[in-house]
This record gives sequence, C-alpha cells and structure tokens, in this order.
Amino acid sequence: MISLQLSDLARMLGVAVQGADAPITGLAIDSRAVTTGDLFVAIRGDRVDGSDFIEKALARGAAAVVSSQALSQTIPHLTVADSGTACAAFGRLARASFDGVIVGITGSAGKTTAKAFLAAICGCTDRTVATDGNQNNELGVPLTLAKLLSAPQFGVVEMGAAQRGDIAHLKNMALPQIVVLLNALEAHVGRFGSLDNIVATKGEILDGLSPSSVAVLNADQSNFALWSARAQPARIISFGWTTAADVRVVGERSNGFAGSQVELDLNGSNVSVRLCVPGKAGVTNALAAAAAAIGLGIGVDKIVEGLESVKPVAGRGNTVSLRDGVMLIDDSYNASPSSVIAALDVLSNSKTPRTAVLADMLELGDEAVSYHQQVGRYISKLGIERVIAVGELSRHIGDHCSPQSIYFQDADALLGACPTFSKNETVLVKGSRGMRLDRFVDAMTSSLGETTC
Repeated sequence: MISLQLSDLARMLGVAVQGADAPITGLAIDSRAVTTGDLFVAIRGDRVDGSDFIEKALARGAAAVVSSQALSQTIPHLTVADSGTACAAFGRLARASFDGVIVGITGSAGKTTAKAFLAAICGCTDRTVATDGNQNNELGVPLTLAKLLSAPQFGVVEMGAAQRGDIAHLKNMALPQIVVLLNALEAHVGRFGSLDNIVATKGEILDGLSPSSVAVLNADQSNFALWSARAQPARIISFGWTTAADVRVVGERSNGFAGSQVELDLNGSNVSVRLCVPGKAGVTNALAAAAAAIGLGIGVDKIVEGLESVKPVAGRGNTVSLRDGVMLIDDSYNASPSSVIAALDVLSNSKTPRTAVLADMLELGDEAVSYHQQVGRYISKLGIERVIAVGELSRHIGDHCSPQSIYFQDADALLGACPTFSKNETVLVKGSRGMRLDRFVDAMTSSLGETTC
C-alpha cells in the first residue's frame, strides 16, 4: 500500500496543513464509505453538506479531512475554496505515484459494460482496479485514481461528460496510456446542443497522445477517420463488425437476452466466446475490451476467460425470472434512441408474448418528439405484442406503433395501475434514469417473486 502525505496535497493546493501532517492511503467523499487511513473530503451539494458528517468519517477511521469550512477540531485538515478541486488534486497525486498502466474509456453508450469486460480481462492477468458503478465524473474519477494507492498493475477508468472540456479534464487527471472511444451517439444531445459537439467532446480523450500510446477506436462509427487522425501519433487498434477492423466479429448466434455465442478475430487469432451480455451492443463492447487488452499485451486465453465471466449488472439488461414464467429484462438505468432500438431488437427475438415498458428518453433537445416517434414506428416493424408507454414524450411512442399500447403519465401512475402480465411473458423495462422505472422493476420482482438468473 502506497501512502501520500496530507502536506503533499496542501502544497499542490497552495494551502497550509492545519493540525499535524498525516499519511493518507485512500479517498472518500461519503462518510459511510470511509475506511481507515482515508482522506475525507466534505463536499457541499444541493441537498447535503459533507461537513455535517465529519465526525462520522473520523469515527470510521479517516486520517484527515478537507473542507471548504474552517474547522475548530485539532485533527489534520485542510481548508480549501473548492472541495472538488481538492479531490482532483488528490487524484493527480495518486496517479503520479502509480507505475502501472491506465486505460481510459469514454463514449455515449456502453462505457460501464466495456469497463466491466476490460476489468475482468485484466483481473485474470494481474491485480486490477476499476471505476465503481458509474463514478465517471469529476468526483468519481479521483475516487478511482485513489485506488491506485493499493499498487495494482492495471487501472480501468471510465470517463463521462456533461459538457465540452469534461473529458479533457478527466483525461489530464488520469493520464491513460491506452484510451478507448466507443461511440458518439444522440444521448444527451439536448445538453450538448448538437451531435457534432458530442463527437468533439468524446474526441478529447484522443488529444495529446504520444507514439507509445494506444487509441482503441470503433471502426463502425462514421467518425472513425476523424478520430484516427486526432489520435495521431498513437498506435490505432480498431474494433467493430466491419471486416476492416483489427478486432471483429466473424460469426454470431444470438441467445436473446441470455447473451450470444460469437466467433471473434482478435487481430489474427480466431476464438469462440460465450457472452452473457445480450445484444449487438454487448458484443461491440466486448470487442472494445478485447482490443484494449491486445494493446495491453494480454494473451488471447485471458481475453476469452475475462469476456466469458461478465454478467449484466442490475438495471443494465440483467434478466430476472419471475412467477408464472414471466421473464423481466431490467434495462431501467438509462435510455437513448440507439440503446432503446438495440434492446427492442433483442426483445423481438425473445419468446412471446412480449411487452416493452418504455419511459421517456430525456435530454434529446428539439428533436425529442421525433426520436420517440421513430421508436414507435420501429416497434411496428418488429411485431412486439404490447407497449406500455410512460411519460409525456413516450406518448408519441404509443401513438406511432401498431401493437396494443397503454399510456401512463409517469411511474407513479404506472405503479398505481399495476398492469398484469401473461404466463411466460417477456417484459423489457427501459427508460431514462430520471423516469424512475427502477421502482416498477422493484414492484414486479416483489409481487411476482424473484429468482435472478
């Protein structure tokens, strides 16, 4: 275990240590997550002020505290203008102490799944740390970098963006030797203003690479050539379904939401892989992870072992068996037009009867209504038996699809109605996180009896 001194962070921030200096072996911004030796950084949010939890953090073993408020305690602490800046500085210090390899992953969709695949592959090879859940922002990335103090060989860092410059900020903090750019899609286009802005923002991960860097790029994306040029002089490893990709699909047999059996060409080595993550998007994310692993010099056997070990996490396509043979597909964590269409493709190949419970796709800007109408028309082509639309925007899905459609204003109305499902029905639940369809998933598993596959 590597330790940093509180005084090192103080010098970087240009402030003085209050109380004694202290060795730091970790970072926490939630008092409940504090372990012995951690630096607790008190973050003031819209609803909670971390300074109110300093005593609890100390009781759990925090070695020192950073706060934007002056503290009367004699504990080792720093008083700073911005606690978030202190987190970023600590992340940079932890990164500077690390002599292993960092892989940075970004994209509009699939980041968490690709991260899980790559972390599993690396974990089959040597000690690995990776982003927990979706901690991929300006506070989450420092938490991941703090794990480098445990001296692993590999770090897998997921990077998200809310605006232009975010990826550049996170990349400059993590300094990855290998970067993975999955895609640039219409998700959150309302926030970014245009798809071109999303393309440019995701491309920030490619800036400043060296000849020793590796850029893993999606050869199926229309921006592949643009991104390849932006990544120069790094080595490019491409992945995708096109025959031109370095890491590509040779053959596939879908098993619906249970996953797929795929034949892959891993830069000249052909392998067979049983994936538990469903759909074409799952295969694509596996390809990206395999390409990054090749960049790391990991052998084919370990790549296959890692890919086959990954299962969908809750809310991201995990399958739950319920009473009377009802099969629930919980994809309630988030939604965009591309991801909804991909999930519907898998649903269309599942056992009948089939119901799609779809809530609003948020942050789509001026084209939001059009995107929902497109999803409705796409459902009509697939022959899915029933649609349950939740939210004002999703009303347009129901209005533009031919199957039986039921509409609810929001998740509360859906929960109040308690719609019933037929024996052996397959039910897909998908919507943007803000629509809270996870509550409907909880209600279904509670009322129909859960046995997770």
